[in-house]
Amino acid sequence: MTKKGHSLNFEWMDSETVQRLLESIQSANAGTLARAVIAEAPLLECYGTAVGHAFALTGIVHGHPRIDDGRRVVTSQLFYLDRNLGIARTMNRWYRLGARDRSGRQ
Repeated sequence: MTKKGHSLNFEWMDSETVQRLLESIQSANAGTLARAVIAEAPLLECYGTAVGHAFALTGIVHGHPRIDDGRRVVTSQLFYLDRNLGIARTMNRWYRLGARDRSGRQ
């Protein structure tokens, strides 16, 4: 989703995106993920899962570089989720996870 549009598009990833994603997940699994990376990541509040062509997250975003604060969004495809650490990695970026959506609305 973007500020102007509301469409959710899942596309094939280019090799650079795949390499960044792989390096991110390897760092998280090894416990070497830089704290600054997570500290600068957008916050996703009232989050839940979204299922379409792939798994994603939905929630209220704060601190996203291209989306206004307080907007409900659907992220790009979800590849890594650690609720204990409160982090998630989508195709495009890391997210800090706030509270889960307990309303039953996903």
